[in-house]
Amino acid sequence: MPKTTDQALTSYVERARKVLQHEQRTNHQDQAIKPGGLELFVVRWADEVGSVCKNAGLDLLTLRTIHSFTEYLVGYRQQDPMQRAASLRAALALLNELEQNGNGQKSAVAVPPPTPSASVPAKSASSSAEHDRSSSTNKITASPSLSSTTSLTPAQTESKALAKPVQNTVRLEAGMTAGHTVLTLLSADITAVPGVGATVAARLHNLDIRTVRDLLFYFPREHRDYSKLEKIATIPFNELTTTMGLIWEVKNVPTSGGRMRTIATISDETGKLNVSWFNQSYLLKQLKAAQGSYLVVTGIKQRFGNKIEFSVRSHELPEQGDLV
Repeated sequence: MPKTTDQALTSYVERARKVLQHEQRTNHQDQAIKPGGLELFVVRWADEVGSVCKNAGLDLLTLRTIHSFTEYLVGYRQQDPMQRAASLRAALALLNELEQNGNGQKSAVAVPPPTPSASVPAKSASSSAEHDRSSSTNKITASPSLSSTTSLTPAQTESKALAKPVQNTVRLEAGMTAGHTVLTLLSADITAVPGVGATVAARLHNLDIRTVRDLLFYFPREHRDYSKLEKIATIPFNELTTTMGLIWEVKNVPTSGGRMRTIATISDETGKLNVSWFNQSYLLKQLKAAQGSYLVVTGIKQRFGNKIEFSVRSHELPEQGDLV
């Protein structure tokens, strides 16, 4: 492409990159462009750079890359922060590819110098290749004993291995380059993920996960940081909290309703706490064996009359797990 057009395209790409990087630094708040937000900027940017590319007579691949860039940022204002971050990363990757196409267009289409055999007309080359294949076939047929006793040299083995191309499991659309493989993979069926067979895929379909993109954007309902431990004396009432204490005593206590409660007394440097489980009497043996060890519990602190207890939702012994 002409040098002036190359410089113009580079300046457009650099301007868009700075805007997207500023959006990343501001935690994807869509405050980089006012008014209108990032979507309005992308539409205007695509119109301007598209006109430059069309006037310069650039190839269709460059125009498609620009179109793909705008598609990734359509509906940006309605996305949540995680989706915005993913859209920005994909858009920045396309900007890098667009810049490479502009700077290295000539080198990308450059053909290596022709060898003497390459200058022969295609028809003659085809005939020669067929003749060579038939000759080698005749030689192998005429000397079966030689072919059965001769082993391949290391060089022949290596060339045979290199002759077998690596198959791309992701189907690329017309006009797309190998650099689009990652982007195309997002739309691939979930069975494209190694280890996901028919059984696992059926379970994922029940969760409405059908593509790789669905899997990446399937976020957990909640996240709990078990590494943040509350001291026993500062545990609030009626809030899900995680604490850790030394196991002093464990016992099973039947209730009036016929249920069994397992109660353990734990302590830290700030105080003691009774933690309880319902209908899990098998824990008595495990916790007694762990007396003198630390126990991490997650649950809710509640008041029952004059008593205060901690109803356990989950627990872990630090020596056996990695909650802390």
